[in-house]
Amino acid sequence: MSRGEVSNLRALLYGYGSLMGVGSSLVVGWLLYYYCPPGNSGVEPLAPIVIMGAAMLFGRVVDAISDPLVGYWSDKTLTRWGRRRPFIVAGFTAMAASQVAVWRPPIHGYSIWNAVYASVLLGVFWFGYTAAVAPYLALLPEIALAPGERVKLVAYQTLFSQLSLIIGGVAVPILLGTLGYISTSLVLTAIAASSMISIVLPFRERSIGRDRIAKGLNLWRALKITYTNKVFLAYLIPTALLVLSTTMAQIALPYLVTVSAGLDKSYVAIVYLPMIAISVLTLPLYRKLTSRYGKKRIYMAGMVLFIIPTTAVSIVGIAGVEPALFLMAVGVLFGFFVTPLLMLPNAFIADITDIDEKITGYRREAIYFGAQGFITKSMAGLAGVLISLLLEHLGYTPGADLGIRMSFVLSGLLLIPAVAIFSRYPLKE
Repeated sequence: MSRGEVSNLRALLYGYGSLMGVGSSLVVGWLLYYYCPPGNSGVEPLAPIVIMGAAMLFGRVVDAISDPLVGYWSDKTLTRWGRRRPFIVAGFTAMAASQVAVWRPPIHGYSIWNAVYASVLLGVFWFGYTAAVAPYLALLPEIALAPGERVKLVAYQTLFSQLSLIIGGVAVPILLGTLGYISTSLVLTAIAASSMISIVLPFRERSIGRDRIAKGLNLWRALKITYTNKVFLAYLIPTALLVLSTTMAQIALPYLVTVSAGLDKSYVAIVYLPMIAISVLTLPLYRKLTSRYGKKRIYMAGMVLFIIPTTAVSIVGIAGVEPALFLMAVGVLFGFFVTPLLMLPNAFIADITDIDEKITGYRREAIYFGAQGFITKSMAGLAGVLISLLLEHLGYTPGADLGIRMSFVLSGLLLIPAVAIFSRYPLKE
């Protein structure tokens, strides 16, 4: 094996680490539905829907603020266990405890205090998520030095991200129907724990000289340098719009399936299953296309084409096609276009941190993942607010479901400015 080449086993173990956040699929996709079920569900709501939207925003604000802080602290930390692993272990512990507790609200019935309780635990959950996942992502440029090896790592990362989508989109609806919310959360926590161990035990961080640790940069100067990096901004803004778009669709999907399509909530799986199956099958194709045409072109193409299924799914139940079949067909389209959107972002950040080192002389991987997270997770929090407002004011009940349908139309339209801005990204390879 040549110097700098990453073995398939190490790449596999690194990719498996992406399942640390698998519990977020349950929190993002089902928490609003659990606390504020639709009127035709036969289940009493636990909190006001707009207040729950604010609670979800609060959790994401905590998440967003903690991202650059964790990145800054992680970049500056020197311990005998490395810069990243202490954060991964501590963050995972907080994340695991809160993602189980959030499904047991203190009031049995409708109460604003349930929303307050959820907001606090969401703050703990998303802080722990950031403290574990951001340092994990920052390991990528340290493990793989060459661009080709980085694409290899993110390909394995994408493979397990797709497995996470299978778990969240296919297994979770089934588990919820058989085990309930708390037991499903415990299953996801066990999977996440094994993923965390696969990172903490096998990997030893590359030795970094003290002269390359950004001790001389305070937090504000570190953030200023990061957020004024023009290459980074050309990547960050469209990616933030992409996160806003996809998170809105993810939150609204259970409502679309159970209200607009009139199906059981387990039918959420018929969107995710073909999407993930097609995405896994096309992963080798997108690796070859990326090598031939470069990351920029493939990422742009993915965003453009993703608009089609995102907006098309809004007409389920009124398109003259049986709803289950329609949702499955849209899932297939999602699968063809989602792979580059999952695969390439972390490779972009790895390239950008190399540019930053030439400018500053420091290795600052985590601050870039943290700075990205601050913006993208703010967008994810905004998604919860926008969805709750659309549902509240435009409707989310059978026969009055315009709020659900407009959620997907807006999600698709957000990708148009994302593509326009990303066209200015200067790195072609």
